Amino acid sequence: MNETSLSVFAKATAPGDAGPGAPVDTSPVKRWRRSLAFALALSVAGALASPAARAQDAPDEEAQEAEDEAPPPVQQQKKGRRKVIPARVDVGAKDRRATAADAKGGPSEKDRGKAELPVEERAARGVAIIERGGQVLGLGALLAGDGRILTALSPLGAGNDLTARLADGTTVRVKLGHHDRAWDLALLVPQTGKWAEGLTASSRDPVRPDAQIRSFSAARGKVAAVPIVLRSHRSLIGGDDRQLEEAIELGSRISPLDLGAPIVDEEGRVVAVLGRGCAPNEGKPCTPVAFGAPIRAIRGFLRTVPPTAVQPAAWLGIQGVSEASQVAKGVRVTVVHPESPAEEARLKGGDRAGSDMILAVDGVPVTSPEALADAIRTHAVGEKVPLTLLSGGKYRQVTVLLRAAPDPKAAASKNPGAELPPPSSSGKATEEYRK
Repeated sequence: MNETSLSVFAKATAPGDAGPGAPVDTSPVKRWRRSLAFALALSVAGALASPAARAQDAPDEEAQEAEDEAPPPVQQQKKGRRKVIPARVDVGAKDRRATAADAKGGPSEKDRGKAELPVEERAARGVAIIERGGQVLGLGALLAGDGRILTALSPLGAGNDLTARLADGTTVRVKLGHHDRAWDLALLVPQTGKWAEGLTASSRDPVRPDAQIRSFSAARGKVAAVPIVLRSHRSLIGGDDRQLEEAIELGSRISPLDLGAPIVDEEGRVVAVLGRGCAPNEGKPCTPVAFGAPIRAIRGFLRTVPPTAVQPAAWLGIQGVSEASQVAKGVRVTVVHPESPAEEARLKGGDRAGSDMILAVDGVPVTSPEALADAIRTHAVGEKVPLTLLSGGKYRQVTVLLRAAPDPKAAASKNPGAELPPPSSSGKATEEYRK
């Protein structure tokens, strides 16, 4: 209450205003005077208050706008009194939520960013550009979870000096591991690294009327999705003059440099691979045409991949035994092979006093030679992997550059089975694909 309202209130309630000769009750007058004095004291105290306090009592427009934009306060009730606590903004909440999601097996920030990409862009990350000496030969589809590349055989020509350019621009050396002349299919095996992002197989009919089908084309080192028309299934003549049943006839023109590209459906899953064949003409030579090798033919092709058509196994180059000391458990190195990645990283073998004990591979504890071998096999040739060691009672860390084993049989000791994976969701469509 300010001085003006206080004076108005005093005039309205003063006993002298009741009229001349009106009886005066001294007790109420005293009470009224005490109230007036108290109110005047409050007014004077407000006038003498600090500028900050007055600003707090009467905020300016900017402060009011900031208050309007601030988060609503959190109200707490305590002993019948309401206490207002300003809301706090937790700047680390997003990071903690992301960390918690990762710890629970949820998608990481990186995976969520990829999941937000359009279907065409996600699928394009599973397409490689096949080159020789820097010249583009065709395209290929990386098998999801496998790293090997499915492509067309005809553009590869003679020789095996091939490289694959991946979505991030890196190139890896590849070798021809398996081929089928009839369906014009080839499987290329990368010799270093392992590309994690690949494509899966579709179980949908690619020539249905409502299908929205796309393939891929390369320009200036980049892969982009392009619409493509599929007409029907028909018989064509493949390599070695073999009859191809239910090859997919195309209604779009295809560049020779796009052979080997996957043809995908609306969900980015593979329905066919672009190859080269010949359309029969009655009484005339056949006409060279591009066609789509269907999933049925691709599945049969991948089932015949030989055991040797696998990526080289990563090699560390040591022999060791399980050992437990008073402070740690690991694999004590007994022998370091000459010219091995372990020798280049200066690992020490021999007796217990002078040798290294490997405790972990890339942060994964290893307590037996078998566990150490399994940990190394999870990495690819060409990767730099940190090893945690215990040497002479002291911990140290070294980085090894993994290479292929010198014995070719070690690289092909086990055939994981080439396969264009089916859709991840289980169900009748998946079971039909596997039959």
